[in-house]
Amino acid sequence: MKKVFLFGGQGSQLPGMALDIRQEFPQTEELFQTAFNVNPDLEKVLQSGSEDINQTRFTQAAIALFGAAMTYILSENGIAADAAIGSSIGEYPALAALGVWSLTDMIKIASARGSLMTERLNRRKAEGYSDGMHAVLGLTETTIAPLLKKYDQIWITNINDEHQVVISGQTEQLAELKAELKQAGARRIVPLAVEGAFHTPIFEEEQKELLNIIEQYPLTVLQKEFYFNRNAEPLYDTSISADQQQRNVQLRMSEQMISPVRFYECGEKLFTDNEFDLAIEISAKPVIAGMLRRKLKNIPTVQINSAEQLKEFLQQ
Repeated sequence: MKKVFLFGGQGSQLPGMALDIRQEFPQTEELFQTAFNVNPDLEKVLQSGSEDINQTRFTQAAIALFGAAMTYILSENGIAADAAIGSSIGEYPALAALGVWSLTDMIKIASARGSLMTERLNRRKAEGYSDGMHAVLGLTETTIAPLLKKYDQIWITNINDEHQVVISGQTEQLAELKAELKQAGARRIVPLAVEGAFHTPIFEEEQKELLNIIEQYPLTVLQKEFYFNRNAEPLYDTSISADQQQRNVQLRMSEQMISPVRFYECGEKLFTDNEFDLAIEISAKPVIAGMLRRKLKNIPTVQINSAEQLKEFLQQ
């Protein structure tokens, strides 16, 4: 049975997420301790059920921890991923599920990513910038891109579907652009509840720091199916050396911080080139299966977003 694991990105978090896994599956405690050691306030935020989970430094660490804990229990029960796909921060647990990083190392890297981004977001606010993200429904990337040429602080940052594109940048410029998008045929323009303009060049310094961090951890590239958000290129590539494949992981996973998330293209390639018997969405708030609904319509899909659902799945 060929299985693909699906991992959600920022927006798939929930207050108190993962704590039920810790309680029901104590063998995951090392993963929780790893997360709490590198992000000491995370445990308090989770246990309090606080909305602070929506702050980037906690969100990204929690999503990584949730994915790691679920993957660990599934693996312990003989359920391993043959392929994986993730959106943004979800790419980190996706790669760990494929054995690229250890689960504990992945948690450390993802937590560092969230902390670096938070530092930049705080500096932007202190400098007087107001940034945001808008989902544009009904237009393609090709239609939107020319409209952005006159704006120096707006970028295309997520291609979730052919006709669902996210743009990010300064809120004043986003507001000015709105009328042009409507005139071009946008059905809806939806402001997203985020802390800043993710996946844009404002994080260039942090991208370099993240690359230095990623380089500190060993990694292995196995013959598994995965396409990078950075450029929709494959993880495993026989046309280049093993060393270059490893270097690609380091570069693409750091560059993702400042580049558009080409999730739609990743899904197109993954599900066109492969046939799967089962898709497993690992996400506290189900998101990814919905984004991939057309690709998954003929594939049995299980959504595991709690310890209870995990136990039910394992008992099948």
